[in-house]
Amino acid sequence: MKPLKLFKLAAKMVKSSKLRSWITILGIVIGIASVIAIISAGDFLSESVSSKLDGMVSKEITLTASQNNKDKTSELTKRDVIILKGISDIEYVDIRVSTRNEIRFAGGHETANIIGVDQNVWPVMSEEELSSGRLLQSGDRNSVVISYYTAKNAFNREIGINQMVIIGNKQFKVVGILKEDETQGFGRMGGANSNIIYMPYEAVYTLESDKDATYSISEKKSGVYDSIVFTLKEGVNQTESLNTIEKKLMMSRQVNKDTIDFNLRTPMSFSGPEEIISMLTTFLSFIAGISLVVGITGISNTMFTTVLEKTREIGIMKSIGARNKDILLLFVFNSAIIGLVGGFLGLILGTIISQLIVLFIAQSMGSSYHFVLSTKSVVIAIGCSLIAGIIAGIIPAYNASKLKPVDALKSD
Repeated sequence: MKPLKLFKLAAKMVKSSKLRSWITILGIVIGIASVIAIISAGDFLSESVSSKLDGMVSKEITLTASQNNKDKTSELTKRDVIILKGISDIEYVDIRVSTRNEIRFAGGHETANIIGVDQNVWPVMSEEELSSGRLLQSGDRNSVVISYYTAKNAFNREIGINQMVIIGNKQFKVVGILKEDETQGFGRMGGANSNIIYMPYEAVYTLESDKDATYSISEKKSGVYDSIVFTLKEGVNQTESLNTIEKKLMMSRQVNKDTIDFNLRTPMSFSGPEEIISMLTTFLSFIAGISLVVGITGISNTMFTTVLEKTREIGIMKSIGARNKDILLLFVFNSAIIGLVGGFLGLILGTIISQLIVLFIAQSMGSSYHFVLSTKSVVIAIGCSLIAGIIAGIIPAYNASKLKPVDALKSD
């Protein structure tokens, strides 16, 4: 018998016992819908949590020189910057040269942390917010951006925009004042930790020690950087990019794993919550999968009952020439149809439920809603329902195919 004809006969068998077929299909629908809803909602939750955490973490990666190689002094120079700028995965590269010095204003003086940056890149990379003025920009030479504490609390008089301050016996114009950082409680206590001044890194090399300073500063060697900060382009694989960067720096600096003389410090990773959500989703999917097992049992039970009801018809079919293979395929098609219909309906119901859950999560977390339907869950739904239907029906179908025509015709 042709497979298409067997399929049509199987469809008629399903229609002939509608109530039993629909009850069996219901078990598959519930199982598939549960799996789809849990996987899709889990994916959205993981994506939302990841997005929230990404916004809390700086994306800057810092390169510093280390002292592991005892044979030569380790330092960062312009050659390292050129190597980094030549790597396609890197978006921005900034230079940091830091020191401490005295800042003088209105007859007073305070010790400040001086951070030299590349004024062409720093405004783009910086996450600092301004209270007034502007950040450094191209062309700035003797301009500085100062912290909120330095401007408002360090001296008897507030420092305003475009006013001059003296740092290391050299005059600088204040072009920007940073917003007060409420998270830096320790920084608001005063002293060098609160006094932070950003200036072009080339200006740091020209600073001299204040004659009244109570401490000595080490002279900065021109062309040598304390650190190089860079960011990666969106969408690149951080692990693979860092491996490439490390290899190119090692090649440029002529070091190997044993003599490596630099460190790459990556942002703090918050992968823990995502892993927990993934584990929880897997666990709940496993629980939902149990209902699929119940659905498979229902199909198998339905097929055994159908074989008993159709025993006489099987005998008639065999007596007019139907082969064992035809009977086997007929009942396998029957169970596969039940599984497949259950899978499609489960897919629709699961999609509706998952979107309601996703909408609830989006509103709770204050994130934007968007349609989520995991491709993985669709494949699982259709694949599992079809395979479940075939597996559940194969034993009853095999038993039906082995019936002898005479014995089958004798049955009531």
